[in-house]
Amino acid sequence: MEKTHKQRLVIGFIGAPIILAAAWFGGLWFLGLFCLIAGFSVYELLKMVHYPPRVLMILALVVTPMCLYAMYRERLDIVLLILLFAAIFTNISLLFYKKTEYLKMSFVGPGSVIYPGLCLGTMILIRNAVVPGPYADILGRNITLAVIAGVFSTDIAAFYFGRMFGKHPLFLSVSPKKTIEGAISGMAACSLLMLILWRIDFIPLFGLFDYLAIAICAGIFGQMGDLVESKMKREIGIKDSSNILLEHGGFLDRFDSLSVVAPLYWIYVYLKFFV
Repeated sequence: MEKTHKQRLVIGFIGAPIILAAAWFGGLWFLGLFCLIAGFSVYELLKMVHYPPRVLMILALVVTPMCLYAMYRERLDIVLLILLFAAIFTNISLLFYKKTEYLKMSFVGPGSVIYPGLCLGTMILIRNAVVPGPYADILGRNITLAVIAGVFSTDIAAFYFGRMFGKHPLFLSVSPKKTIEGAISGMAACSLLMLILWRIDFIPLFGLFDYLAIAICAGIFGQMGDLVESKMKREIGIKDSSNILLEHGGFLDRFDSLSVVAPLYWIYVYLKFFV
């Protein structure tokens, strides 16, 4: 087994239990983990696009966990106020920058707080979702575990089946290594997992369609999120957002799918239970 693949497995076997355990226990453990993931993802995105104003980068890195904490406290109004402050501060700070590229990138920092910051932060909203009744304590937990498992199963199946059987490029101009066979395998693996969870009634109050919605979000839109980040890196001319996770690249590389799946499925959960 090649060294890079061993690194990939080691990081996976260490990281996956940490994420699943945090999702299981919830509370500040889950909040802290996703503040870490979102913070690193925002930093990697800003470094990747060569975001020059240091004070505005610091602003984005401070604002991100503040917004996630407000989401944890279910104060979305405070999230909006924080984002408005960041936008206004960024706008005023332009008085002190002269270079044209600074002006062009003026709202990249606050934008990075939304993607990937708040997009990943919607996992906190899913985890804290409470529907009155006998399943109030486990519903949000089990939905969170299912979403994470769906994204992971899609990524793993797409990677390995794509390597073994992939012949037809999925999106050659964006990511030459991704194949149609791998994408279909990822979708199939996630769908199979959701069918198993449905059969064992893993998520109370969920029917078959609700599980298939996870499969669609993770199997289709999650892979599209991966392609979007690949497109960004290709345009910039880099392979990974960082090397902090070794063979997995950076946090942005590892959680690009979840940053699309989480907000989409939060919208689904919100419409199902709270509208």
